[in-house]
Amino acid sequence: MKKVLYIGWIGYKNLGDELMFDLFKYNLLHLGDKFKLDTVNNEERFLKNITLSHYDLIILGGGSILSSSQNFIQPIIIDTLYKAIQLNKKVMIWGSGIDWVPKSYINHLKNDMDMQFPISDTLRLKMKEVFEKSVWAGVRGPLTLKLLKSLGVTDNIHVSGDPGFLMNKEAIVTDKSPAKPFAEEDKVIAVNWGTTFNVVYGNNELNVEDALAAALNQLIAQGYKIYFYLVWSADLPATERLYNKINQKEHIILDKILYHQDELMAILEDVVFTINFKLHANYISLAAGVPFIAFGYRFKIFDFVESVDLSDYIISTDSLTIATEIISLENKLSSNRQEIIDKMATYQNEYCERLNKPFELNLFL
Repeated sequence: MKKVLYIGWIGYKNLGDELMFDLFKYNLLHLGDKFKLDTVNNEERFLKNITLSHYDLIILGGGSILSSSQNFIQPIIIDTLYKAIQLNKKVMIWGSGIDWVPKSYINHLKNDMDMQFPISDTLRLKMKEVFEKSVWAGVRGPLTLKLLKSLGVTDNIHVSGDPGFLMNKEAIVTDKSPAKPFAEEDKVIAVNWGTTFNVVYGNNELNVEDALAAALNQLIAQGYKIYFYLVWSADLPATERLYNKINQKEHIILDKILYHQDELMAILEDVVFTINFKLHANYISLAAGVPFIAFGYRFKIFDFVESVDLSDYIISTDSLTIATEIISLENKLSSNRQEIIDKMATYQNEYCERLNKPFELNLFL
């Protein structure tokens, strides 16, 4: 029996982080009963009590868990993986990404410009060794890859895509799916809103919310209905506040249920497009085959759209023309809908092949 430890942001019922662990667990179960899986939250108070010597393989799971607001790279994560390497344990990085990078750095990375990152030499060397000695190291997106390469991580690293790419609407059992909350003939925009407690580019969630409300009022006037959905319970107060800023309530559905990702895919597959605040709401939309407009509130959203070559469909939260951009993108989505859907499917298939590779090779154990 091989013992596997999965490190992720687990236990807070945030759908994005939970679905990535679900997908890992699902794929591991299909390898049979020769593996025993444990999980640990990536926060220091949990990691410091883990006995790494008990495990054969340590997985750094998907999510923004290579990052922190202080110095971009969480020392506790790298230290934990480094200790595992020193114990001759196998380490795998499965679709993790970087977040919290200042907005000004994004264009520098996209244009391959040199930058200086506030990271200690010790941490830089540990991180380089962790990636070099991992049995498999796939990161979420091309911006994460470029940032890590600028820090000296040049070997044994590639873009695997986020584990969310493994969601599969074809595998959904339709007779167990929730009833659609809107009529088949309705022209629906699904909207995910919420909060990051104002940790967004521009530092003003309320301005973004007001601009979104203005755009939604205009889209309703154009014949759309609006379906609000949640991916985290903490997002409900902000979503209710946004709901109250919309004029014609008869054209809005506020769904307060926290669905499983498969249920959300089944609901969203019939909407025209989605507008999403949280990162994995975009992955759910993509998996459902539905075009999206993504709010670029932090680095990870820009990393995502770059990974699928859809950077035209992101609106930065520090923009002064958010409402206008939403209306403009609605027209662009309508004109290019099938092209976008085809592109999403192509990238999803490509990343699924990469993310499945460790399981095809029995996690290298």
